[in-house]
Amino acid sequence: MKKTVSLTAIAAFCGLIALQTTTLTSCKSSQKTSTAAPVVIPDNPTYTANVKPIIDAACGTKCHSAVKKAHDIDLSNYESVKDACINHKLLASVKHESGVKSMPRMAPKLSAQSIAIIEKWINQGYAQ
Repeated sequence: MKKTVSLTAIAAFCGLIALQTTTLTSCKSSQKTSTAAPVVIPDNPTYTANVKPIIDAACGTKCHSAVKKAHDIDLSNYESVKDACINHKLLASVKHESGVKSMPRMAPKLSAQSIAIIEKWINQGYAQ
């Protein structure tokens, strides 16, 4: 007598195996301790301590320096970064919102943490 197995039964079996493998893997990996530092967004970010390092690393020293000024935007100091936020939609650009040029150009989008720090700095009044 010939026995046939339905595709549904095979798919269910494969799904069960995949689920068990995923569960085992996640149990195994949850036993490891993470060496990554926790993501911290400061309560009161300042330009000097929190925003300047992000801007310098992503844009201020590469394309928007006091010398280069790509698109006539200088991000090399507090006043010019504040101006870029107010007049040039810096936050919208780093968030890759529609209607603005996504920044940084030719580089990965800033991390969610970096964007959150800049946004909080703006929303709290541009503390120097």
